[in-house]
Amino acid sequence: MHATLKEIRKAPEGIVKAQEAFELIKNEVKLPKNILYIGCGSSHFLSQLLAMATNALGGKGFALPCSELMYSKEYYAIDSPELLVAISRSGETTEVLKAMDVLNIKKLGLTAYESSLSKKADYALIVNTPEDSVVMTHSFVAFYFAYLQLLRESYGHPTFNPEEVSELARGVLEKEEYIKDIVDEFDFSNVIFLGSGILYPVALEAMLKMKEMAIFWSEAYQMFEVRHGFKSIADENSLVVMLVNDPFDWHEKLVKEFQGQEAKVLVVGKESLNANYHVEVPQVDSLLVPVAALPVIQLLAYYKAVKRGMNPDNPRFLDKVVRW
Repeated sequence: MHATLKEIRKAPEGIVKAQEAFELIKNEVKLPKNILYIGCGSSHFLSQLLAMATNALGGKGFALPCSELMYSKEYYAIDSPELLVAISRSGETTEVLKAMDVLNIKKLGLTAYESSLSKKADYALIVNTPEDSVVMTHSFVAFYFAYLQLLRESYGHPTFNPEEVSELARGVLEKEEYIKDIVDEFDFSNVIFLGSGILYPVALEAMLKMKEMAIFWSEAYQMFEVRHGFKSIADENSLVVMLVNDPFDWHEKLVKEFQGQEAKVLVVGKESLNANYHVEVPQVDSLLVPVAALPVIQLLAYYKAVKRGMNPDNPRFLDKVVRW
């Protein structure tokens, strides 16, 4: 069995590890309101998730790739952040470590290991979710949940019950065989991921996972923005994955629109919306929906990789730690 699959299946365990990491730091750190988040690749998409969660809970979050902070920050309305949150699974990513020197403010490192990042930061949220695979899977979910708990604690919101969230992830993973069957049944030649709000960064991460694991063409857009020209790429060989939290009539219209182009649609959410495929996500707080959606898109990418004869543990041209 590939390490990648084992690690995707560890999402419930990762939630437990995330809670342990949160408990260790919660009395040491109270997050300020104005926070800048940085990362690279999956960690950048995670930084976007965390910035959105910060905004939703009453703070002011902004996310940038590390290279943009280093070389193009004058083009962004960064607005005097009080804290820089630097994210790297390994804690050794060159760009992350260099970007930490750009601003003379307090830093928090979010990582899986005692590392250069954790040592360089003023505070470290170390979530013990090591992975053998090159691609980031259950650690992404765990990092998100650990930091979300810290945000809620800092901003005066009740924290989530980790046992219930772990069970949420476990329930979604029970759909693994169904997701495998989709890939076996429909040999799609391209895939489009769609999400709004907190689910847009999840769509971006889904796009990256499909490219990393399966070496396969994928796109990601905000849910309804796809109608403005981008939908032209969808045809009878396309799978459109719609990540839907609060469905309304436009979502069902979009399903029909893509089906009218002969594409097949997978809806990940509470309702099927008459899509070709549906992975149900139970009614939960909107900030927990990424915890449910991420294992779905990871499994989809994994099984597409397997069907294509790829090794998702060691994708071509990629390294586990990106250094210059």
